[in-house]
Amino acid sequence: MGSAEKTKEREVAPQLPTSGQILGTLVKRLGIDDPILRSRTARRYFSGQLKDRVKESSRAEIIGAIADALADIGLGATNPRSNEASDQSPSLAAVLDWHALNWDRMRAFILPRMPRVYPRHLAAVWQAYIRLATIDLSLRIAAHLHLTGASPSTLDFLDWIGVDRRGRYLNEMRRESGMSLMDFAEVIDVSASAMEGWLYQGVRPTRSLARIAKAFAPENEPSELRRILSELRRLYWASDIAAFLEDLIGAEAVAGMVERLRQYTSQLYRVMDGGIAGETKTDDLVELEALGTQSPHSKPLLAALIILESDDEWKEDLLAAGSDWIGRVLSVNMEIDKAEVETLIQETDGKILENWDVSNPKAYDHYRRSLELQSQGRLREAIAEVEKAAELDPLDPVNHFTLGSAKGYMGANTGDKALVEEGITACWVAVTLDPNWILPWTEIGWLLLRMDMASEAVEHLKAVRPECGPLDSRYYDALGMALEQLGRFGEALTAFDTSLELNPDNPQIAAAASATALKTGDNRKHNQYRKIARHVGISEKWDIILELAKEINALSPHTDSTKYLDMDVPSLNAVIARNPDDVNAYLARGCTYFKKGDDSKAISDLDAAIRLDPGNMPAYLLRSIVYSYMERYDRAILDLTEAIRLNPGNEMALYYRGAAYGELDSLDLAIADFDEVIRLKPDHFDAYRGRGDCRRYKSDYDGAIADFDTALQLNSDDSASYRSRGAAYRMKREFDKAIADYDAALRLNPDDQFANRFRGDAYLAKGDYERAIADFNAALNIRGADEAAYRGRGSAYLLSGKLELAIADFNAAIECDPERPDAIYGRGVARELMGDIEGAESDYRRARELGYEE
Repeated sequence: MGSAEKTKEREVAPQLPTSGQILGTLVKRLGIDDPILRSRTARRYFSGQLKDRVKESSRAEIIGAIADALADIGLGATNPRSNEASDQSPSLAAVLDWHALNWDRMRAFILPRMPRVYPRHLAAVWQAYIRLATIDLSLRIAAHLHLTGASPSTLDFLDWIGVDRRGRYLNEMRRESGMSLMDFAEVIDVSASAMEGWLYQGVRPTRSLARIAKAFAPENEPSELRRILSELRRLYWASDIAAFLEDLIGAEAVAGMVERLRQYTSQLYRVMDGGIAGETKTDDLVELEALGTQSPHSKPLLAALIILESDDEWKEDLLAAGSDWIGRVLSVNMEIDKAEVETLIQETDGKILENWDVSNPKAYDHYRRSLELQSQGRLREAIAEVEKAAELDPLDPVNHFTLGSAKGYMGANTGDKALVEEGITACWVAVTLDPNWILPWTEIGWLLLRMDMASEAVEHLKAVRPECGPLDSRYYDALGMALEQLGRFGEALTAFDTSLELNPDNPQIAAAASATALKTGDNRKHNQYRKIARHVGISEKWDIILELAKEINALSPHTDSTKYLDMDVPSLNAVIARNPDDVNAYLARGCTYFKKGDDSKAISDLDAAIRLDPGNMPAYLLRSIVYSYMERYDRAILDLTEAIRLNPGNEMALYYRGAAYGELDSLDLAIADFDEVIRLKPDHFDAYRGRGDCRRYKSDYDGAIADFDTALQLNSDDSASYRSRGAAYRMKREFDKAIADYDAALRLNPDDQFANRFRGDAYLAKGDYERAIADFNAALNIRGADEAAYRGRGSAYLLSGKLELAIADFNAAIECDPERPDAIYGRGVARELMGDIEGAESDYRRARELGYEE
């Protein structure tokens, strides 16, 4: 969309959702299920649309239902004090309602006054408000703890906040209960892979928390069961809220706020002991709990925190809390962007053209208003405003360029080719008025490309005037995309090379350059640009989506199946609202949800696409990929089989089905699929690696090594192939070759815990115990508790005569997996050498019971 500027990064308007949208997101994230929250009124409130405003009483009922759900898990206020005090106590609903209203007031004030800012600074608004909310909640919680007779230690669960840390907390509870992993999985009645997801990947056991609590609670103690269940729910819900905030302001900022919440609550709790006294103490505490920073009693308490605080920014927040939240949020954002905003306004308005002189103030007002409306997504109104600007000042090229860009963007997204053509015409007027201005010239190229006129786009872009310039990265992006569509991959790659020299931080172009390099056979550039794309934000899932986009184009060359792939979720929501039967919009939104990590929503959209078009092969293909990421390989195989039935020669579907069969240990079926992929595409290095792994698991080490050799000839930077080939050499007892491959894998990926551990095993087999111990140390530092690494290091200590260290490591390995017989037997050997014959015999006997063969 065209706002008129010459900056490398497009400016955007702050996207600040309403309190209803925020609460609606939290309800979904936390899995709160309540009839009130499923009602049409709640859906209208959660939509955040002005036209869908709900009554105050309805909003209060919705917030009350959310508060009740939070209170059920111990996040609400339960005050075991006198009835008189309880009657005055604020409900959690009142606190939520206060923050919701405060946010909406602040949002309404800031949005019209806030300058357009760079996307990387939008988090400043969120962060400023949440920091102030943290101070407010600290006051309320400290007062609540005094009133209930609790202590700040009840906030200990905050130490485990985080998707990664909550799994470790659950694992600690499992260990304290004395249950092995297998026992735990059996008691809860889940698979080992699901259990591993909970303990080591932070997956939320959505429907299993009650069973987990029951497993940990002593029998016939319902109060203890309720306590543990409440504790687990509080931890998982708070972690999910933290994850939601991380999306907005980043993990580091959230960690800082959790730390301050704990710190300030503890400090305020102590300050309140002496700072609030006398006959009105209870009433004062109730007021603090009810009003937080808005209470007059908060000022001396916050002043005490300022004295204790060493961070200047938090000092500023403490000064603002209780007085001017709006001013503080606005000043934080302006301060961060102050110099940049001033420069940006100057560039936007005064330096689009070197000599642009705003000589018509009325036209300029309409132009600026059009930019504001564009930033709000109100394109029709924006177009009307800039049309007025062009009428009032018809000789100003900026107005015509802005008009052309807005019409072209809107026409392309709505499928209105006539509007796109009007946009191209308006851009041509801008070119005519200033032939040496590159921006409208490039925009015409992009609009031709959006009209599926790649050949015309190339012809136009290559006809640029010599005086026009300088040619920027956006120009080369458009040229590369057009050439790529025409199959002129070598020329496209050259254009992408130039674009990335000018702007190396463009992830989409880096990903497109990587894909184009692969088509030219330039594996070096393919991997180089793929690494750049990953570095600047393209995920592995985006790689898959790009591959799928090419697949869709190959399968549907006469349709515009990928026109929505660069749109965000709100835009796609609007498309689907206008046309609920638009299969491609569902497919694109499913891709976007998948990229964002919301797999359940991705599945829902892909289900819709398949219902609308049961023969849509790409929809089956993408749904299978999402299922694979969810580790539902059986479902993935069903979808892949259907995709292959619809398009029998599709190597992408065959490859993914082979990988899914491999995950289920159906090795012969996996090898058959990889064979077919290689027959169809002999340079598919992933298929060689996949087949090599299957052959290795079948003990066909020579066949596996041959496959890894071929994979590495096709892609010499693939660390996984080096690691897998090293494993095959290790099983053949060719340890020097194995170590050389592990060295290569670790040069490419130093944080590969498996390569470190496997190399440790190879050194152990060679008798180089010191190096083995160093590698096992590295593996444990990367992954944390790992049975195989503890067992390997224990063996190295045992063989080097460090018996106490060996026993400690074998104990750690047994704690990770109490039924691992070789760790138990190793401990027995160490005990025997230390003279503990009885302990050794006990270990030998247990190891044999578990199937150990001496």
